Amino acid sequence: MPFYSYIAYDGSGRKVRGVVEASNKVGAISDLLQKGYSVVKIEETKGKKKVGEKKRKKVIFGINLSELAIFSRQFATMISAGIRVKNALEILSDQEVFSKRFRLILKDVLSSLEEGKSLSEAFEETGAFEPIFVNLIKAGEEGGVLDETLQKVADFYESSKALSDEVKAAMRYPIFVAGFAVLMVGVIAFYVIPNLIQRIGLSPTGIVGFLYNTNQFLTAHSIELIIGTVAVVVLIKLYLSTISGKKFKEALLSIIPAMRAVSTNAALERFSRTLGILVGAGVSLTTAIEMAAQASNKPSMQSKASKVIELIKEGKTLRDSFEETGMVPQLVFEMAGTGEATGKLDEVMMKVADFYEQQLRISVKKFVSMIEPALIAFIGGFIAFLALSLYSTIFQFQSGAGGL
Repeated sequence: MPFYSYIAYDGSGRKVRGVVEASNKVGAISDLLQKGYSVVKIEETKGKKKVGEKKRKKVIFGINLSELAIFSRQFATMISAGIRVKNALEILSDQEVFSKRFRLILKDVLSSLEEGKSLSEAFEETGAFEPIFVNLIKAGEEGGVLDETLQKVADFYESSKALSDEVKAAMRYPIFVAGFAVLMVGVIAFYVIPNLIQRIGLSPTGIVGFLYNTNQFLTAHSIELIIGTVAVVVLIKLYLSTISGKKFKEALLSIIPAMRAVSTNAALERFSRTLGILVGAGVSLTTAIEMAAQASNKPSMQSKASKVIELIKEGKTLRDSFEETGMVPQLVFEMAGTGEATGKLDEVMMKVADFYEQQLRISVKKFVSMIEPALIAFIGGFIAFLALSLYSTIFQFQSGAGGL
């Protein structure tokens, strides 16, 4: 069936845009009238698909979470104050608080709006906004509650940014300590000891000899090593962005219990919060589950999401689908069952997200408290080992010299 783009006014007098699928133009108008819309303009959009189905522009980098959170709040505030969508976007596209790239993206959105596209279509066509954002906007447009939906969008991204900043702040100190430890060990092992040996005139063997030879090799091939290191880092990043790379990363993190707890709690928090916000905004349950699984960044959950969706389409409840696939822990599927029974699935899932957010904070603190003494022990042990190796080499040299 063809698609028709429309401009209409809802029951409260707000102007809405969107796309409706119908057998003909009369059928499209009839569907809109049943929703309580007063149609101002409607025309067939030949060759266009629904939001989320058409091809997006290819972009290398998405939008920074910080910019998206600030934009969402400012945009929501302006729309709630009665400012027209185009005017709000024009104002925001000139705000220097955003990067030049983001301001250009907003100008692309304005251009699409001027061509008659809906707001969700305009955001999607930039290729920079994630599907969650686009579908929330689409749900707000179709329900005639764009201002309320934008407030939910702003709350969602601000919460995500606040949690992300808190975790990064907690991890900053151990990362600094780890980096400093590696730097100090590297300087002592590959610079101080080899130069000391060279000045004394020893003929080192064993671990000291290995460090000395490594220093000579690094000095002779420094440029090649720098280029090779950069290439390896880029290749690793590219690999980790693939499906197999994400699975490998998940398996690697699961080896260390503390890291496994951090990874699992973070995934469940993102999944629950995303599912709650999408369902609350009016997005279909199957679409919400698929997007929430993608937002979790956990391959095991993503692979089970399709089975959950199949079971729901077969008529099973969300609770039973979760339990059968083992996609989420018992706490989550029992709470989901409560949400279904009471008709408050969105509120219940947000409470589940709050619980796992707290668990994530606890697991991060445990990991930090564990890694700090481990790093200190590693530095002390390695330096002691190097000192013992150097002492043994010097002792052997003196013994050999005394026997001459």
